[in-house]
Amino acid sequence: MKKVAIIQKSLPHYRIDFLNKLREELKKNEVELKLIYGKPKNDIKKDEVDLDWAILISNKTFEFQNKELIWQPCLPHIEDQDLVIVEQANKLVLNYLLISKRLFSKQKFAYWGHGRNMQANQDGFRNKFKNIFINRCDWWFAYTKGVKKYLSEMGFPSQKITAVQNAINTQSLIKDFESIENEEINELKEKLEITSENVGIYCGGIYEEKRIPFLIEAIDQIKERIPDFVMLVIGAGTDAHLIEKAAQERSWLKYLGPKFGREKVLYFKLSKLFLMPGLVGLAVIDSFALQTPMATTDYPYHSPEIEYLENGVNGVVSGNSVGEYVEAVVEILTDDTKYEKLVNGCLESKSVYTSDKMASNFADGIIQCLAE
Repeated sequence: MKKVAIIQKSLPHYRIDFLNKLREELKKNEVELKLIYGKPKNDIKKDEVDLDWAILISNKTFEFQNKELIWQPCLPHIEDQDLVIVEQANKLVLNYLLISKRLFSKQKFAYWGHGRNMQANQDGFRNKFKNIFINRCDWWFAYTKGVKKYLSEMGFPSQKITAVQNAINTQSLIKDFESIENEEINELKEKLEITSENVGIYCGGIYEEKRIPFLIEAIDQIKERIPDFVMLVIGAGTDAHLIEKAAQERSWLKYLGPKFGREKVLYFKLSKLFLMPGLVGLAVIDSFALQTPMATTDYPYHSPEIEYLENGVNGVVSGNSVGEYVEAVVEILTDDTKYEKLVNGCLESKSVYTSDKMASNFADGIIQCLAE
């Protein structure tokens, strides 16, 4: 039986379903999966979990020239592995050791990631440094087809790149969504003192790249145009204090903190639009599964999953200004025909991006890599 290890610096809850399914897919093909993970220094999103079959290690974090570096002490756990898959990140010291080991070992080494830091200047030092090592692996597990295209343009052989189509467990989201009756929605609306149908929702990490000041300014203007507009905010993070303060001053803005599972789905079902003007990543898949079209901007630092959002089909991408964003949101909230078109687009997209398909894609790539 072949052996494969995936090393993660942390383990967010949204990865559990994928990893369990990947393990089962590989077992069918006589490949044993070992997952090794650490814990973040600060769980600002409050979404870290454990997995009983995985190996928890204690990451060592230190600074070098004002840069955070992480050492993952897992060498004894990977000595007998045929393939080791790591996150592509400049700060992971172990990666450089494994890159060197690859030169005199039969053990294969693969990256899993974006190919570049999409939240940084593409010509900046961090991405130039990342590019030095971009081709020093045996295989690439690219988040999306767009990442695969980028890696190919950077000179990595396309036949050794697997586009995994990064996703989450939409089956449980959809099941929860369909199980919620109108009576339950009405009870929640009564509890929150909501009488309007024009409800927006934000759900995700609350930090700088999410542009919370932009969101607050935008919803104030939306409220001026649509008097019965109500905004729900779910999540946690370093900028949560901005939302807390804004909610204290606006009765129609309700900050709910982090929510998960069916409880989170309940808030989505009473909402009409998913407002996220800053960085968009996996949250776009939530919008499809929960039939709540996303409205974002052409912000230049989105994560790869922005590829899944088709403007005017399953979501909205406005110009990158508060004024343009407000116009786009108001138009959808006041035009039932355009809104219904977006909801139908979400319904079509929800079966395209799933953790089942991601696990299958990833397993296929691992098997191909091992056969090389």
